[in-house]
Amino acid sequence: MEIVIIILLIIILIFSCYLFFIKREIENISLKIKEIIYSDSNENLHLNIPFSSLGELVRSVNLLVKEKKVERIKYDRRDNKTKKLMRNISHDLRTPLTSALGYVDILINTESNNDINTYQLKIIENRLLRLEELINSFFTFSKIFSDDNSNLANEEINIISVLEEAIVHYYDDYKNGNRKIILDNNIKKYKMFSNKEMLICVFDNLIGNAYKHSTGDLTVLVESGKCFRITFSNELLSDELDVSGIFDEFYTLDISRTKGNAGLGLAISKEFIEKLGGTIYARKTNNMLDIVVEFD
Repeated sequence: MEIVIIILLIIILIFSCYLFFIKREIENISLKIKEIIYSDSNENLHLNIPFSSLGELVRSVNLLVKEKKVERIKYDRRDNKTKKLMRNISHDLRTPLTSALGYVDILINTESNNDINTYQLKIIENRLLRLEELINSFFTFSKIFSDDNSNLANEEINIISVLEEAIVHYYDDYKNGNRKIILDNNIKKYKMFSNKEMLICVFDNLIGNAYKHSTGDLTVLVESGKCFRITFSNELLSDELDVSGIFDEFYTLDISRTKGNAGLGLAISKEFIEKLGGTIYARKTNNMLDIVVEFD
């Protein structure tokens, strides 16, 4: 009988010790969770004693910590991107305004000369038109993220006609620069349910971007097979283009940002095409750039 009592006492003692260690482990876990919450720590939890239920709890907490770390990285990237965007907006709005106001000051403080005044007024006009273009781009880009896809006014359109309309818009610009837009297309009609205004904006951006940043002719190849594809091909003025960042907001090779390029055109085009259910991507071979638009 005494042996049984001794054994029971030993079992109770062992069980009490085990409960004590579990209680202390739970307290340690609780303190560590508070540390993670309040100190923004990424450190994982670790068990000092083997216990299946606590182990499951620790794994769940570590998973949350990992997800929190990923979200923090995403937030930091968005935050940095926003700060850069705001700096660029400030710079891009201020530059043409400063230039225009400078010429206004010249006009005010110089003797009247019709030829000089006309020239300077033309410069002012161009700067202010540029400012209007930038402001419109900013509002367009902002509107992309505030609008719901369900609000798109889609209709059945002939995308070939929309493309031809955009090409005609730039015909004189290319002609005056001794350049051409070559439409390589055997398809006269391709009907799809989409938004004409958004497509016009995309094609206008792509053709205009090619005009500003390429040399020679622009080739527009239209293909229809497993998907409907339009490829805009041109020779670049510089081989420094980073294709991986070409669709980022405010991406531009003009680091000083003095050549009238806000870097929003391709970013807007990407958002519009994706909202319309398509894909857009870029590829570069030597000094040739292809911008490809596809719809399934």
